Amino acid sequence: MASARLAAALPGRALRRAPGARGPTAGARAGAPWPRLAPQGGGGSGSGAAWPRRSYVTTGLKDMEEDATPLQVKYWVEGKPAVPLDSIKVDLSKYNTEKIFSVYGGEDGATLLPDMDLAETQRLRAHMEDVFSRIGVVHLVNTGFTSTSQFNAATKVLMPNHMDYTGGANRRAPIEANVYDTGAPREADLQYHHEMAYVSTSCQWVAFGAIEATHNPIKGATFISENIGATNMLLCTTFGRKLVDKGMCYVRKLPDEKYFVDNDRDPSIVYNFWQTSTGCTDMWEAQEVMERKGLEVEWQNSAVFGRYMVTKYYVDTFEYDPFNDRNTLFASVADDYAWFDSWPGVQKLPHWERPLKLTFGDGEVINREQKQLWVDCYDTHGLPILWSKGDLAIICNYRTAHGRPRRRSLAGTGASWA
Repeated sequence: MASARLAAALPGRALRRAPGARGPTAGARAGAPWPRLAPQGGGGSGSGAAWPRRSYVTTGLKDMEEDATPLQVKYWVEGKPAVPLDSIKVDLSKYNTEKIFSVYGGEDGATLLPDMDLAETQRLRAHMEDVFSRIGVVHLVNTGFTSTSQFNAATKVLMPNHMDYTGGANRRAPIEANVYDTGAPREADLQYHHEMAYVSTSCQWVAFGAIEATHNPIKGATFISENIGATNMLLCTTFGRKLVDKGMCYVRKLPDEKYFVDNDRDPSIVYNFWQTSTGCTDMWEAQEVMERKGLEVEWQNSAVFGRYMVTKYYVDTFEYDPFNDRNTLFASVADDYAWFDSWPGVQKLPHWERPLKLTFGDGEVINREQKQLWVDCYDTHGLPILWSKGDLAIICNYRTAHGRPRRRSLAGTGASWA
């Protein structure tokens, strides 16, 4: 299944990470200050004061001593989706899409747009909004769409404003304005994650469009996890309470693209270059981009990777979900080196050389058993989006996490299979 990603958010209402919002308890309304809960135990201050920080290599457990055995990822309990699949669908064959998508505008005057003055468009918007508001995902089927411009236009029926994808961890090639390739090799398992959880401002929603699809929909499915269920399951454990108390530290290592080009290095071992992530070629401008997103930045030299940009982001594991008026999970092992367990090229690196690392907020190592529990919480509450050609899904970045299993090509056909 080939898919295009539309990364987007409402300007001025993007999800902003809130220091101090540590726990799952409700206590804030949309538009009110973020909930600030006192941590239990000796974890630090719940009033927004700085948490004790130290590098994970100083905790007494050396990098090489960690159990880096690949995690078991299932994505869902087969045959038992977290919500009924039909409940997330909107059938576009019941709407006059030729009339709805008949307007061209934008800066160039050539961008396909929905005609929001039409009663038919408003009827479609109300239907999409009802499903999205109740469940956190809307899956458009029987669309007849064949281009990313149509995906973009359909997304604007529900979400008229988009954001630019900057500061991201992954290398994503833009297809057109606000439309990106998924930026991941089909051979890699993409574990459940919330988009851009590792920076201070994240998108409110993400949309996926199926340019092509497999004959067997489950073989090409994208999976989402219902976040309330995953949160509740995790909070029933000692590990979950520890995440409440200590928060998280995201560590990212971004190598120098110029070093790789000048030295003819193999880029397959690179997840993303700092130039690609920031859109800058000057290191100080790149650092400023990351610092504006709330990251701490330092520079290191490596014989393998050249001039490394190393970023650290200290934040809470749980963030306020305005739809459910409570704090829910907004972190996952997708931001740890475990993300690369099946990633071609990068998987060959020892885990301490991989570009991502996730620790507790005080630098304590998260062990393999805890990571597996985390994965299980998301998997238990998963459901597949079963693609047909032309389908579009818009998912809430608060109320769902998303991921997909690896694809395998059938020799000589170019077809992609799970």
